[in-house]
Amino acid sequence: MLYFVVLLSVLSGCSGNRQAAAEAIQQSIFGSREQLEGPVEMMVYSEDHRSASKTSRNRKGSHIQRRPSDMRVEELSSDNSDRGHTSYSFEELSHMSVKQAPKQRAPFYRPSENEGLPVVEACQAVECHLNLVLIMDSSGSVGYQDYQLELSFVKTLLEIMAVKAHDAGVKVCTGIVSYSTRVHVEVDPCCDNSFCRVVDRFDDRLMQYRAGSTNTNGALKVARQMLQAAASYKKVAILITDGKSNTGGSPVAFAEQMRREDGIDIVALGVTKYVNEAELKGISGMEFVTKIDVFDEFHELATILLEANYLGDEYDLETSFEDICSEDYSSFQMECEREDPPEEEEDECEWGAWSNCVRKKNNRCVQTRTCKLEGSVVENEKQECSCSEAANFMSSLRLKHTPSKSHRLHSSRRGRV
Repeated sequence: MLYFVVLLSVLSGCSGNRQAAAEAIQQSIFGSREQLEGPVEMMVYSEDHRSASKTSRNRKGSHIQRRPSDMRVEELSSDNSDRGHTSYSFEELSHMSVKQAPKQRAPFYRPSENEGLPVVEACQAVECHLNLVLIMDSSGSVGYQDYQLELSFVKTLLEIMAVKAHDAGVKVCTGIVSYSTRVHVEVDPCCDNSFCRVVDRFDDRLMQYRAGSTNTNGALKVARQMLQAAASYKKVAILITDGKSNTGGSPVAFAEQMRREDGIDIVALGVTKYVNEAELKGISGMEFVTKIDVFDEFHELATILLEANYLGDEYDLETSFEDICSEDYSSFQMECEREDPPEEEEDECEWGAWSNCVRKKNNRCVQTRTCKLEGSVVENEKQECSCSEAANFMSSLRLKHTPSKSHRLHSSRRGRV
């Protein structure tokens, strides 16, 4: 099972930084460069690639040669890392049965009560190929105007994901977190909202700007809960921040724990010259930080992603997205019930017969029995009983032949004379 956290923050750089940022997002969601085709393999586009990108996309994804649905996940794996988890490309996910999405095996993470963070309960009955969580920084240093650019980029990314998922037959569970000093759950992945209804939240301007400090550590803790909540083959979180965390503690140690315990890969991107590169490297575990210049460059970043996925320009994307949503009659859910699958029944031990009733030294009569599982005693119990006449007779014989304390003392003294 693959867990991916993509951390977007923004540093100063050149146009090549936008291409590297797009490549990082592209690889985290759709797979490595070797698993992708066309412009995605060359993030530095030539004019030929730019013109071809608008015509080479197959709208209904007929280029995908689907493998048998019963093919084992291990057979589809193309990249086994040294951490022991498997990296699935977006195309590989399209060949997997969503009903067989792996459940969470490790213990579910829960923040302590004194942290004041939202608690996201598990929903393992919700199954998806990809669990996507977007984490948006709305701290005071971002400002209202730049936050609108941030929202616009996220909206475009969601629309790209919607069209790609629709074409490939991949089910995506989407979650959104916004944060400054406090962390807020904007969209719960357990509610299984469609991309159409999530994008409605952006169009209706329901994503509030909340100024404050930068609690990146708290945002990652909520994102981790979301990533663990639903059953999925692959989990991706995209975090956008403009600076460094200044409340809630350093996120580096927690990020390292996520990578170590959950197998989470973290890719770091950044916005503005105030980004703490050392912190982002610590979060991602990588030796570099992927950069774009300023919030204004989100538009260029979105354009590169559109071309990389053969989606043409923003008008073409909007048209394709509207076509998909014209058949979507679902409604948005802010809160939803958790309905986990029934727990597997544990093997029960087999109880043996009660033993004979035996009188103990305290003159109580007791009998016992044991419960065995695979030949080993795993439990035993006792109960009082009524001793039979035979038990009373045998008990009296034992008492008769057992020397009293005074008799033993007298014999001991006589032996010393």
